[in-house]
Amino acid sequence: MSSSEPRATAAEVNALVENYYGTLGSVGYAEPLPLHPADTALVLVDIQQHLSTRSIRASLKQVGVYNESAEPVLTAIEADLQAALTNISLVLAKCREVGIRPIHVGIQSYLPDSADAGMLHKAAGMLYAPGSYDSQFLPEAAPLEGEIVLTKTCSGIHVGTHIDQVLRNLGAQNVIMTGFYTDQCVSASVRDLTDLGYRLTLVDDAMGAMSPERHQNALQSIRKLYANSESTEEILPRLDQIAAKLTKKKRGWLSGRHGR
Repeated sequence: MSSSEPRATAAEVNALVENYYGTLGSVGYAEPLPLHPADTALVLVDIQQHLSTRSIRASLKQVGVYNESAEPVLTAIEADLQAALTNISLVLAKCREVGIRPIHVGIQSYLPDSADAGMLHKAAGMLYAPGSYDSQFLPEAAPLEGEIVLTKTCSGIHVGTHIDQVLRNLGAQNVIMTGFYTDQCVSASVRDLTDLGYRLTLVDDAMGAMSPERHQNALQSIRKLYANSESTEEILPRLDQIAAKLTKKKRGWLSGRHGR
């Protein structure tokens, strides 16, 4: 290409690239991810108190960028968090109902002084000691007794935990992904699990980032490329279908048993 030829604008480059990735996504993810309790797990990433307004306010103060004008922004962040938590709670409840195992992953150091925290977490002041407020799971998605809970001191769940071994031992090939933050721990985890050979679906309104823009930008980089995606409204009826099939199967078994 000579220097005299007209150069495409950024908008034209963006349009072509989006068309390319959109075409790839429509082919690679033409059908929704199959869901069945025997080979599917629900992964919930970092749904903890460090997402709360109290903790975010403390983080802003720690780096010197807090003032009272930030309060309306914190209110908006909290509203977005609550909207995502509502959807997470719905998906979690339905997965429990149909027998899809939840795997809760959270940030927490092993040592009381958090000396074992990862480099990035130390730099960000994310020193969540065992039993600390920030490391506690939010009530909307708190683990029940007997559910799997994994602890990490870094971003990705593969590097930070033995989730690969857990999923393989469970026979899980498909993963429903929810949690926070989309642009950080969720994104890193999605890429890792896909590279390990798992098939994923993102419940894209059951996750979030600190800002809507960061959330959408992160989704754009992984949705229909590293993972399928759907909304809570789309996945719940599919989970209901599993429940209906299980009920029908149980009724058939009971009918056959009593008919003997």
